[in-house]
Amino acid sequence: MFAANNGTVINAALSVATVTSSPLFGLSKNYFLLTGIAGVNPKLGTIGAVTFAKFAVQVDTQLEFDGREIPSTWSTGYVPMGADSPESFPRIIHGSEVYELNDDLRQVCISFARTATLEDSAAAAEHRALYAGSPNGIYHAATLDPSIIAGDVASSNVFWHGSLLCEGMEKVFKIYTAGKVEYAMTASEDTAIMTALLRAALQKQVDFSRIILMRGGSNFDRSYSNSIPPSLPYILDQGGLEPAKRNLNLSGLNVVQGILEGWSTTFEHGIEANNYVGDVFGSLGGIPDFLPREKDL
Repeated sequence: MFAANNGTVINAALSVATVTSSPLFGLSKNYFLLTGIAGVNPKLGTIGAVTFAKFAVQVDTQLEFDGREIPSTWSTGYVPMGADSPESFPRIIHGSEVYELNDDLRQVCISFARTATLEDSAAAAEHRALYAGSPNGIYHAATLDPSIIAGDVASSNVFWHGSLLCEGMEKVFKIYTAGKVEYAMTASEDTAIMTALLRAALQKQVDFSRIILMRGGSNFDRSYSNSIPPSLPYILDQGGLEPAKRNLNLSGLNVVQGILEGWSTTFEHGIEANNYVGDVFGSLGGIPDFLPREKDL
């Protein structure tokens, strides 16, 4: 079964909730392959690359202050809910802030995806070259050819762009995961879809450990130099859009084929996760391993 939504958190959550609650479908053994284009962090990936995520973090559930009115000690105007500074863990938790997926399944899917021959474009290669020579090679990953990588996703209704906002969101991502991970891709719908799937899992309608999250880098989330004004990805194509879409298709098909070919021997019964799987509340059981220790709060 294939399903699509029109983007944004609300549309995604309602679309998935409608499907999972329908008596027309039996989804308890289904695998959910979530795909879409995304902004890519040049520290960790490049345009045309495809990432498979273990974590999806909702980074826009925060207080926002205009950057022109924030204290001089703040690096960003985004402050976690209930916290007293941008670097503090939120004191108010809604439950959709962090989702951790089955890493054992992710690794198998990455191995399937890496059998695909990825595509590129001349425009994308030309744009990548602009990131060469970055200070201390911080953007080296941006200069590489498209590949399949393990990388996590920051989810938000806001499509932010530019190094200052990106660095602020990087801090939020690390705060929410106790410094475990850094986001590779920026997207919109992922935590919304997982919120709907988590509720369905609580009703035994789906298996939350069968979610696969992959994103294709269509544009960089920041410019190669702070002296260069940020370009608008939806207006100025960096050459990555078509390769990202094509590579999602190529690698995603290999994942689907791998699951189907191994259905009776492996995938019908599922791949057991050796890591925590679920939300920030531990709603499906277990203890989240990404929360900071109490003494660090």
